[in-house]
Amino acid sequence: MHVATLDMLRSFDLESICHAILLDMRCGREYSLESIRYIGELQVGVALIALCRDHQQLQLQRYKEVIHCLDDYLLPDRLVEGELPTRISHAIRRRLKEQSLLHEKTLLQSLLDNIPDAIFFKDRDSRFTKVNKQMQEIFGKSHETIVGKTDFDLFAEDHARDAYNDEQEIIRTGKPMVAKLEKETFDDGHFNWVNTTKVPLQDDQARIIGTMGISRNVTELKQAQDELSNERTMLKTIIDHALAGIFVKDATGRYLVVNKRHAMYLGARDEADVVGKTLYDFFPHEEAKRISGADHKIMATVEGIENMVDHRIQADQPELWLLTSKVPLRDESGKCIGLVGISLDVTEQKKNERALKATIQILEETKLQLIEAEKLKTVGRLAAGVAHEVKNPLNVVSLGVEYLESQIEGPAELLQIVRDMREAVQRANGVIFELLDYSSPHKVQMAPANINELITHVSGMMRHNFNEAGIVVENCLDTEIELVRLDTTKMEQVLINLFLNAISVMKKGGTLTLRTETIRMKSAGSNVSSALTELFQIGDKVVVVEVLDTGSGLSEDDEKKAFDPFYSTKKTGEGTGLGLSVTRTIVEMHHGMITLKNRKDTPGACVRLMLPAATPHSKNAA
Repeated sequence: MHVATLDMLRSFDLESICHAILLDMRCGREYSLESIRYIGELQVGVALIALCRDHQQLQLQRYKEVIHCLDDYLLPDRLVEGELPTRISHAIRRRLKEQSLLHEKTLLQSLLDNIPDAIFFKDRDSRFTKVNKQMQEIFGKSHETIVGKTDFDLFAEDHARDAYNDEQEIIRTGKPMVAKLEKETFDDGHFNWVNTTKVPLQDDQARIIGTMGISRNVTELKQAQDELSNERTMLKTIIDHALAGIFVKDATGRYLVVNKRHAMYLGARDEADVVGKTLYDFFPHEEAKRISGADHKIMATVEGIENMVDHRIQADQPELWLLTSKVPLRDESGKCIGLVGISLDVTEQKKNERALKATIQILEETKLQLIEAEKLKTVGRLAAGVAHEVKNPLNVVSLGVEYLESQIEGPAELLQIVRDMREAVQRANGVIFELLDYSSPHKVQMAPANINELITHVSGMMRHNFNEAGIVVENCLDTEIELVRLDTTKMEQVLINLFLNAISVMKKGGTLTLRTETIRMKSAGSNVSSALTELFQIGDKVVVVEVLDTGSGLSEDDEKKAFDPFYSTKKTGEGTGLGLSVTRTIVEMHHGMITLKNRKDTPGACVRLMLPAATPHSKNAA
């Protein structure tokens, strides 16, 4: 294609229509100069070849400023056959190669000028040969000022020495230094943290002629990492030494984080034995299911719980009371991905709470006992006073009745009235004796005795009473029963009272079972102030006497008040309500205790006496 003017040339997209341009410079000097300048400014991949009259034409001053834009020049008059295509082909290849190199140079320079990292090149003596714009800005120096300098001119001695040694090692071994964290300290004392990579710089013969490197300022990142590390260390210290169990679980219930205390709550050896496991690895299935269900509810509703009391019982582990709070664990988007919990061991507080409740109960019972004791003292004093005041007048009445009975012979109605008066006086006299016996019991005179023999004697003495009431007596007496120190007269009174009470509740007959045995105490009472605890110690031998009837049993009120003075379930005139009160007093004088409860095997009541065996160390041994 032949183009006659520069305007026509400007109208074409040269790279799309040709690979080379032959510019005839033999005519129109100004036209030639403008054309060369235009094509050179385009920097396209099209070879520019000049056709000249002779060699001196290009030596002219006017062409010197653009001659570098030519890829070749030809002297048409001196071309040999076939030389023109060859020269054009060579010019095209040269232009394309230069264009590629120019493109790569442009890309490299753009990278050097715009990358936020400092890039540098050094010779074998670690002198800067080239630096990018970012490095110039870091030091506040121009390229010319930095080139030829070393790190010793820019940094403090410590960092400069380390950098120099690294570069010399790279030059010596040919091995790169990758992503080294360095602290760049400047002469004025301030410093930066940089991530630096350095590699050997080679020539076209693969000879190492220096080093090149890139450093990224990571000061803010390093500070953030240090802060994060400090926070992590502080958090780990808090978690490890907290007085509560702390844990983190994922959405499936697997432990992600756990401290030593919580591992102990689970019965694990250490934290490593817990991470990655679930509650099912530490608890029975039902217990693990219960706790996991509560955890899944927290994650489903995204609502935490606070101060939940959790009572855990594991095999071969002491009971554990925990006060637990749990909250959902969320990711950056707000999605629940697990939960965080803290459990405080409140077992001791719970034990103290139980002990406090027991103490309060003991105090209440002691208070009632003190009130009851004071009542009994008052009743005793009153009973003694009444008995003494009534006894003398009653004696006078008794003598008068005897006199009247001896003097009157009839009529029969009058004699019956006198006999009724005599029986009433005798009944009143019996009440007075019971009052006196209750208010001032005599001292006991105790000696070792066989309780079986005493029971047999009294039951034989009351055989007639049992037969009249239609009651069958069954003896279940331990033949090897231990001896008990007894006041036999007083204990006879106890047995008679118990047998009479049994007869009174079995009005249609029944069975009276008399049972004895020797036991060894294996446990004390339910609290430290109970009668059982005060009377007996673990290991003591105790003789037990049980009197079991087949009557209708006791009401709840009867069980509570059976031993209260003047309390009776009998009709008026059939009893004073002092029999069991006197009985309990006598048993207590023997350092024993008596209880009255309903039978569990059949309707009826069971009176149980517990008396210490007559061993050298027993309380009634003296």
